[in-house]
Amino acid sequence: MTKKLHVSRALQYSKWTAIIIVAVALVVYGRTVKSPSLTKTQIVLGAGIDFLEETREFEVTTQSMVVASTYGTSNPQTTYNVYTSTGKTVAEALDGISRKIGLNISLAHCNVLFLSNSALALDSMQLFYPLTGMYALPEQSVIVASAISPKELLSKRIGTTVSSALFLQNTLSNQEGDDGMIRTTVKDFLAMSLSRSHANALPYVEVKELESQPQNAEGEIKDNFELILNRALVTDGDKHCVIDEKRSEILSIYLSSDAAGTLNYTSPRGESVEFKVLSESVSSNAKGRTVFAKINISVDLLDVQFVDADRVLTGADELIIEFAHRLEDELESRLLSLFETSKETGIDFLGLQEKAYESVGRDLEEDCLSTLTFVPTVKITVSESA
Repeated sequence: MTKKLHVSRALQYSKWTAIIIVAVALVVYGRTVKSPSLTKTQIVLGAGIDFLEETREFEVTTQSMVVASTYGTSNPQTTYNVYTSTGKTVAEALDGISRKIGLNISLAHCNVLFLSNSALALDSMQLFYPLTGMYALPEQSVIVASAISPKELLSKRIGTTVSSALFLQNTLSNQEGDDGMIRTTVKDFLAMSLSRSHANALPYVEVKELESQPQNAEGEIKDNFELILNRALVTDGDKHCVIDEKRSEILSIYLSSDAAGTLNYTSPRGESVEFKVLSESVSSNAKGRTVFAKINISVDLLDVQFVDADRVLTGADELIIEFAHRLEDELESRLLSLFETSKETGIDFLGLQEKAYESVGRDLEEDCLSTLTFVPTVKITVSESA
């Protein structure tokens, strides 16, 4: 007769406890990859790349945020540190920064990338590969161009947030701030560079010293600047052109599916009407070598000045609708002006060759911008709410 073995309840609990511990260990440690500790990593807010043609070297600059508490105090202090290094490759320059600060470099939190004109002329795939691969630069980081070098731009003290990178992150990534701002991410830039048009449009940053410097309890804080973002830089390799404020406004709408901000119309008599953009849609197609673009913009009446009226005007008033129609004509005129600039510079930043190729096919020559016709149509719908 076979005797049954009786396992005590305590032993059963011990068995399941051991199984659970092993399972947790496998899940946690089995999925762990070798990566630098956060205490050994410098988190970068913004990075800039300049290519020094004289020495054929890359000048890379990073701006990082450091939060630390002074001994004996409970309030942490935030500082923004800027470091620069050069190298024959981008990776060598970033390694140089790592050696200066004694920490590994991570671009995982870098939402703004500053590129000089000389860097924009380089092979974009080779330029971005080490950044997105080795240093984890997000593909949604916004690329920015400027009238000054990336090193100078990152070193400027901004009056509102101190950090130029943090200011641009809030303004561009979160879509806060000026109208007419182009938002081109790393992903967008690479896609356009590989398209038939090859061209890109980027926010163009200008720097101006504040007329009235900030004040604190100790007095005036000097050397503060403001960043102006109402123009755009269009680029294709070594070809560059700066677009003025008015045309950048419609260009940002043409290139974006979620443009925000306002549109203004001023009549020859000085009447001024401001509209807030609620939504917009852009569609384009080609018939042969003619490209048609349709832009529908939904707006709300925001402000009216210098208009002779005996009552408060709303979006339903005929006068406001008439102003909206005039603004449609003005925006169409700006788009046609952009097309002329595109042909003059040979920079297809409107993406017309791509559309023409979809219609004509392989018979379309490689550089056909000057042979195309552009027909834009703008429709503005004003909300009738009071």
